[in-house]
Amino acid sequence: MQFLNPLMLWSALAVGVPIVLHFWHQKKGKLLHWAATQWLTEKDLQQSKGVRIDNILLLIMRVLLVCLLAFLLAKPYVNQSNNDVSYQKIHLVQSNRWVTNNFKFEIENALKKGEKVYWINDKLEAVQNLNQQASLSGEELHPLLLQTCINKVGRIHQTEQIQYELYLVNHPSLSQVPNIIVPSVFALHSVVDTTASPRQNHLELADKRKLFVNANNQLTVAMDLPNDILFKPEPIHTGTLNVLINTANIPQKQAIKAALNALNEVYKLDFSVDETANEQKKYDWILDDNKNSLEVRKSLEERRLSGVLPEYIGDELISKFQLKSFNVPLSQQQLQSLFITKTMNTETVTSGNKSEAWSKFFLLLWVLILGIERWLAIKKNA
Repeated sequence: MQFLNPLMLWSALAVGVPIVLHFWHQKKGKLLHWAATQWLTEKDLQQSKGVRIDNILLLIMRVLLVCLLAFLLAKPYVNQSNNDVSYQKIHLVQSNRWVTNNFKFEIENALKKGEKVYWINDKLEAVQNLNQQASLSGEELHPLLLQTCINKVGRIHQTEQIQYELYLVNHPSLSQVPNIIVPSVFALHSVVDTTASPRQNHLELADKRKLFVNANNQLTVAMDLPNDILFKPEPIHTGTLNVLINTANIPQKQAIKAALNALNEVYKLDFSVDETANEQKKYDWILDDNKNSLEVRKSLEERRLSGVLPEYIGDELISKFQLKSFNVPLSQQQLQSLFITKTMNTETVTSGNKSEAWSKFFLLLWVLILGIERWLAIKKNA
C-alpha cells in the first residue's frame, strides 16, 4: 500500500493533543476548606498518588481518531503492479526494406533466441530469415492490417504473457484510425522512410518563385523550396493561373474577384480571370456555384462581410492543387497516443476500485470509533 499525500502522515503527531488534555484534566485541584470536611473520615481525606488512568479507554479512542484521520488524509492506494511477470516477446515487422535495414540487428537477434517473428501481412507469415527481403513491398501500412495481425497473435498465443515488439514506418496513414488496441505490454520501434517518393506539390510562378505550404501549414511564396519538406521534383503548374468565375450571381462574382485580387497582392500570384467561358482557353481553376466546386451560395456573402473570404479562396487553391503535404511523419507523441494497452487500463481500473474500497472501509472505521469516543465522553462526562 502506498500514499498519494505521504506528507499528511506527519499530522499524526497531533496525537499529543488528546494525551496532554487527558493529563491536564487529572492534575491536582485547589484545596478549598469547607466546614463539613471535619466529618469526613481520614481515609476519604487521603490524596490519591500517581497518575489516574480511569479514562484510559477514552484516551485510546481519541488517539486512534487522530492517527486514522492522518492516514485518510494521506490517501492510501493499492499498487498491484506485478513486476515479476515474465513476458514472451512476439515481434511484428512491417514488410518494408527501410524497416528491416534499420532494425536488422534486433530482428536477427530475436531469431537467434528462438523468439517468434512475424511479417505484418494478411497471412501473418513467420520470418525465417531476412533474406526474404526480395519479396517485400514498399507499400504503406494500413492501421487495420496492423490491428488484425495483433489480434491474430493474441488468438494464437492465448495462454502466454506476450510483449509485443512492433517494427514499422512512421507514416501519417497510421492516423486513419482513432486508436490501435494492443492487448498486452508492447515496445514501439518506428523509423521515418526518407527514401519514400515525395508527395507534396508546389506551384512555380511566372517569375520563378515557388508557391507551397510550409512546415507550419501556411501558404508561402519563396524563391527556393525549403529543405525540411519533401517536394515533387517538378511543379504541378507553371506560370499564369487561368481562372474562370462561372456564376451568374453578380455579388458573388464581385466577391470572388476581390478575394483573388487580395491573394494577388499578398502572394503576387499571376491570375488571368475570365467571367465568361472561352472555348479556346484551357482553365486551370474554375470557380462556380456547383455543389462539387466552390460553394458560394449562402456562405460567400457572410465570409465577404467578415473579411475571411480571401483565406477561404486560399484554402480552395490549396485543395485544388493539393499543396498540402501527405508524407509528413507523425510526432512521437502522436504515434504513441495511437496505441492503447487494454490490459494496462483494466489493471488501473481494478486497482482504483480496490483503493476506493479500502478508503471507504477506513472512513467507516473512523466514524465508528468517533461514535464510541462520544459515547464514552458523555458517559464519563469527560
